[in-house]
Amino acid sequence: MSFFRAYREGDGKWARGALASILFIVGLVAAVNTFEWFEGNDWGTDVLFEIPLLNWPVQFQALFSVLIFIPFVLVGMWYYNQQRVSDFLIDTEKELLEKVTWPNRSQTTKNSIIVVITCIVIMGWITLANIFFEWATGLVYG
Repeated sequence: MSFFRAYREGDGKWARGALASILFIVGLVAAVNTFEWFEGNDWGTDVLFEIPLLNWPVQFQALFSVLIFIPFVLVGMWYYNQQRVSDFLIDTEKELLEKVTWPNRSQTTKNSIIVVITCIVIMGWITLANIFFEWATGLVYG
Protein backbone atom coordinates (compact mmCIF):
# COMPACT_ATOMS: atom_id res chain seq x y z
CA MET A 1 0.00 0.00 0.00
CA SER A 2 1.45 3.31 -1.08
CA PHE A 3 1.52 6.36 1.18
CA PHE A 4 -0.43 8.37 -1.39
CA ARG A 5 -2.91 5.61 -2.31
CA ALA A 6 -5.90 5.20 -0.02
CA TYR A 7 -6.62 1.94 1.77
CA ARG A 8 -9.95 0.55 0.45
CA GLU A 9 -10.23 3.45 -1.95
CA GLY A 10 -13.81 4.60 -2.52
CA ASP A 11 -15.13 3.41 0.87
CA GLY A 12 -15.84 5.77 3.74
CA LYS A 13 -15.16 8.95 1.82
CA TRP A 14 -17.23 11.17 4.10
CA ALA A 15 -15.96 9.80 7.41
CA ARG A 16 -12.31 9.75 6.37
CA GLY A 17 -12.68 13.14 4.70
CA ALA A 18 -14.17 14.56 7.90
CA LEU A 19 -11.26 13.20 9.95
CA ALA A 20 -8.71 14.61 7.51
CA SER A 21 -10.52 17.97 7.41
CA ILE A 22 -10.67 18.20 11.20
CA LEU A 23 -6.96 17.48 11.52
CA PHE A 24 -6.20 20.03 8.77
CA ILE A 25 -8.32 22.72 10.44
CA VAL A 26 -6.89 22.04 13.92
CA GLY A 27 -3.36 22.19 12.49
CA LEU A 28 -4.13 25.41 10.66
CA VAL A 29 -5.60 27.02 13.79
CA ALA A 30 -2.57 25.88 15.83
CA ALA A 31 -0.19 27.31 13.23
CA VAL A 32 -2.02 30.65 12.97
CA ASN A 33 -2.31 31.01 16.75
CA THR A 34 1.38 30.20 17.16
CA PHE A 35 2.27 32.79 14.52
CA GLU A 36 0.11 35.41 16.23
CA TRP A 37 1.52 34.53 19.65
CA PHE A 38 5.07 35.00 18.38
CA GLU A 39 4.04 38.27 16.74
CA GLY A 40 2.22 39.51 19.86
CA ASN A 41 5.20 38.76 22.09
CA ASP A 42 7.61 40.21 19.52
CA TRP A 43 9.50 36.94 19.20
CA GLY A 44 10.88 35.55 15.99
CA THR A 45 10.12 38.61 13.92
CA ASP A 46 13.69 38.92 12.62
CA VAL A 47 14.27 37.80 9.05
CA LEU A 48 16.28 34.55 8.98
CA PHE A 49 16.79 34.42 5.23
CA GLU A 50 15.14 35.43 1.99
CA ILE A 51 13.80 33.02 -0.63
CA PRO A 52 15.74 33.68 -3.84
CA LEU A 53 13.89 34.82 -6.96
CA LEU A 54 10.71 35.46 -4.95
CA ASN A 55 12.26 37.94 -2.53
CA TRP A 56 10.17 36.59 0.34
CA PRO A 57 11.65 37.17 3.77
CA VAL A 58 11.34 34.11 6.04
CA GLN A 59 10.95 34.79 9.74
CA PHE A 60 11.33 32.33 12.61
CA GLN A 61 7.66 32.72 13.55
CA ALA A 62 6.55 31.69 10.06
CA LEU A 63 9.00 28.80 9.92
CA PHE A 64 7.94 27.53 13.35
CA SER A 65 4.24 27.84 12.42
CA VAL A 66 4.78 25.77 9.28
CA LEU A 67 6.68 23.18 11.34
CA ILE A 68 3.65 22.95 13.65
CA PHE A 69 1.23 22.59 10.71
CA ILE A 70 3.13 19.87 8.81
CA PRO A 71 2.71 17.09 11.44
CA PHE A 72 -1.07 17.60 11.43
CA VAL A 73 -1.15 17.10 7.66
CA LEU A 74 1.12 14.04 7.84
CA VAL A 75 -0.92 12.48 10.67
CA GLY A 76 -4.10 13.13 8.67
CA MET A 77 -2.63 11.36 5.65
CA TRP A 78 -1.43 8.49 7.84
CA TYR A 79 -4.82 8.08 9.54
CA TYR A 80 -6.55 8.26 6.18
CA ASN A 81 -4.60 5.18 5.07
CA GLN A 82 -4.20 3.35 8.39
CA GLN A 83 -6.08 0.06 8.20
CA ARG A 84 -7.65 -0.04 11.67
CA VAL A 85 -8.82 3.57 11.66
CA SER A 86 -10.05 3.34 8.07
CA ASP A 87 -12.02 0.15 8.78
CA PHE A 88 -13.63 1.80 11.81
CA LEU A 89 -14.56 4.93 9.85
CA ILE A 90 -15.85 2.91 6.88
CA ASP A 91 -18.00 0.72 9.16
CA THR A 92 -19.31 3.78 11.00
CA GLU A 93 -20.29 5.49 7.76
CA LYS A 94 -22.01 2.35 6.45
CA GLU A 95 -23.94 1.96 9.69
CA LEU A 96 -25.08 5.58 9.63
CA LEU A 97 -26.20 5.27 6.01
CA GLU A 98 -27.86 1.85 6.13
CA LYS A 99 -28.86 0.85 9.66
CA VAL A 100 -29.90 4.09 11.33
CA THR A 101 -33.51 5.15 10.82
CA TRP A 102 -33.65 8.90 10.56
CA PRO A 103 -36.81 10.74 11.68
CA ASN A 104 -39.11 12.27 9.09
CA ARG A 105 -39.99 15.96 8.93
CA SER A 106 -43.07 15.80 11.20
CA GLN A 107 -41.20 13.90 13.92
CA THR A 108 -38.32 16.35 13.76
CA THR A 109 -40.68 19.34 13.95
CA LYS A 110 -42.60 17.86 16.90
CA ASN A 111 -39.42 17.02 18.80
CA SER A 112 -37.94 20.47 18.09
CA ILE A 113 -41.06 22.16 19.47
CA ILE A 114 -40.83 20.03 22.63
CA VAL A 115 -37.17 20.98 23.07
CA VAL A 116 -37.92 24.71 22.62
CA ILE A 117 -40.82 24.58 25.12
CA THR A 118 -38.65 22.70 27.62
CA CYS A 119 -35.90 25.31 27.26
CA ILE A 120 -38.40 28.12 27.85
CA VAL A 121 -39.73 26.38 30.99
CA ILE A 122 -36.20 25.87 32.33
CA MET A 123 -35.33 29.49 31.52
CA GLY A 124 -38.43 30.65 33.43
CA TRP A 125 -37.56 28.44 36.40
CA ILE A 126 -34.00 29.81 36.52
CA THR A 127 -35.31 33.39 36.25
CA LEU A 128 -37.75 32.84 39.14
CA ALA A 129 -34.99 31.25 41.24
CA ASN A 130 -32.73 34.23 40.49
CA ILE A 131 -35.44 36.70 41.51
CA PHE A 132 -36.06 34.74 44.72
CA PHE A 133 -32.37 34.60 45.63
CA GLU A 134 -31.93 38.32 44.91
CA TRP A 135 -34.87 39.03 47.23
CA ALA A 136 -33.52 36.64 49.91
CA THR A 137 -30.00 38.08 49.80
CA GLY A 138 -31.53 41.56 49.98
CA LEU A 139 -33.25 40.58 53.23
CA VAL A 140 -30.10 39.06 54.71
CA TYR A 141 -27.52 41.63 53.59
CA GLY A 142 -29.80 44.57 52.86
